[in-house]
Amino acid sequence: SSCSQALRAGQGRAKEMLASHAFRALGAKRVVAKNARAFWNVSLPVLQSPGGAHITKYHIVKPYKDGVDYDDFLVALPERDHLNSFTKEVPLFLRYLKVVTDQEGRAEAFKAFLERAKTGLVVESDVYITAEELLAVMWKNGYSDAERNAIQFTFPNDYKFHYPELSAMFDIPEEETYKFCMRTRMEDSHIGELDHSKVKREGLIRDHWLIFGTGLFIFKTFPFFNYYFGVKVFGTSMWCWTMWHVLNRFIAKTTRRNEYMAAQKTAQEVMEGEDKIVESMRRFANDAKCVEYLKTFKEDSEEKIAAYRKALVVKMQEDLTERATKQLQAIAAFEANMGSAMQDLVVREAAASFKEKFPTDKGMQDKAFSAAVKALSGAQVEVAEDPVAKHFADAFQSLQGVDLATSKADAKGTLAERVAFAQQAKEKEFQESFMVTAKEAEEVRSLASKAKSGQDYDFSKLPADALQRLEALYSSINTKVGYALPDSLGIKSIAATSDGSANSYVDKVNAQLEGAALKLRDARLKAFVQAF
Repeated sequence: SSCSQALRAGQGRAKEMLASHAFRALGAKRVVAKNARAFWNVSLPVLQSPGGAHITKYHIVKPYKDGVDYDDFLVALPERDHLNSFTKEVPLFLRYLKVVTDQEGRAEAFKAFLERAKTGLVVESDVYITAEELLAVMWKNGYSDAERNAIQFTFPNDYKFHYPELSAMFDIPEEETYKFCMRTRMEDSHIGELDHSKVKREGLIRDHWLIFGTGLFIFKTFPFFNYYFGVKVFGTSMWCWTMWHVLNRFIAKTTRRNEYMAAQKTAQEVMEGEDKIVESMRRFANDAKCVEYLKTFKEDSEEKIAAYRKALVVKMQEDLTERATKQLQAIAAFEANMGSAMQDLVVREAAASFKEKFPTDKGMQDKAFSAAVKALSGAQVEVAEDPVAKHFADAFQSLQGVDLATSKADAKGTLAERVAFAQQAKEKEFQESFMVTAKEAEEVRSLASKAKSGQDYDFSKLPADALQRLEALYSSINTKVGYALPDSLGIKSIAATSDGSANSYVDKVNAQLEGAALKLRDARLKAFVQAF
């Protein structure tokens, strides 16, 4: 394709430009980092990895990784399976690739790459080109400013485009992009990651003991190379050399991992300590304002107390108005229900008296028969001729001028007596619901006499049950008459603190609150009993 030809054509031109940067990059890698630590008088960069610092054979420091060796790609010329692989997350590249493939009509290519990178893109860690290198190649091969700006503004400068990403983005076979990336890294004398299991020397123990056997066979005929030197000195030295080669990687990994974990734990403890210090400092952030607040404490307190008193009086007024309004509404509803019930009662009692009288009164039966015949003939029937109408008219007439409150009440007497009985029962119910009864007044006076102390009252002299009964009478009587007074100031006692000196002050305040509540109770009950 045109893109692959452009990339291959640009390799030669890119080689000249990148060669000058390779020496500077290699020299920069040899510079010791500023953030360093002293270890046996040797300054090593503090690399943030569990393995610590790994010094390659080129005296270049790299982060240690388990199962990874480092070597110059141009010197080692590694095979593809010798390279170390890792899983790369590519959410940014997927969004960019979606736009590119939609514009070029390569939806299937995007689906294939998305399926491959769904759980992470597995690639060789050092087979890539950087964003700057990609922009340089695109400029040399005639890509437009818009295409290069799309790359530059989407990806950071240190982004690494691995060969599968380049293959999907430019629609070039992966084999070509792999070769281009490897050649770019080799021209840069890149020291990359190799899989230790693939490049390590095989037969280490065999080679060591082959050297021991050959050396023992050669030097046994030399003077002074006796049994003691051959077996004890030379053999023990070879054994120690073999054990060092076998165990040094494991020991180094363990010690570096423990050192890294200890450093991480120390850093975590330091950060937690700093957070606690900041949190403690925040508690005292407003301490400087205490003096300012104390200067105006008296004025602010007087102003707030005055506002509180006003609010308390307004609240009492609202409660009193609300209670009285509700009580008057309840009285009006009771009277309305009583009037409608009285009308129903008059009709029911008149009908009941007619049903009782008609079967036994021969005159009413004859009049009813005559009225029925007359009504059938089409003549008009007068009220006096109709026994039903005459009975109801007489019953209603008997109620006129009768004082139901003082007349004789009898549940089975005349209509007036029955209505008077029902009326007086309703009146009694009204008095018990909305008026203070004589029994309640007498009970209040009796309890007040027990609390009498000279010209005043001392309610603390009352037993607990008597005081509780007086409180109950206070509540019930005020509810009947629609009157409301606050039972308390609405102030709760202050809870104790962990400071002993502060608790003494809190106890004094709570004692004053309790005394104020007792004074309010005594004043309230005194005003109540004096009304009787």
